[in-house]
Amino acid sequence: CLSPVGLSSITKLSPQRLVSQMMGTWFLGAALGNLIAGLVAGYVEALPQNALYGTVALTVIGFGFLFLVLSKPIRNLASGVK
Repeated sequence: CLSPVGLSSITKLSPQRLVSQMMGTWFLGAALGNLIAGLVAGYVEALPQNALYGTVALTVIGFGFLFLVLSKPIRNLASGVK
């Protein structure tokens, strides 16, 4: 599960006075993710398989590139946290 790891990271990385607000933001993000997943699932049913797999592949490649670009700045922001 991702939730325990995410909540632990929020507790460690957030300023003390903002921890509860950041946890609320985490749960809001999870709720929005579930909403988007439901909308995408409804949209995917109407797609032919080649368009579906192409869309999934491009989305995964795009997010992989985004995470690759953002990994160093995030690592710098989290330096010193154990």
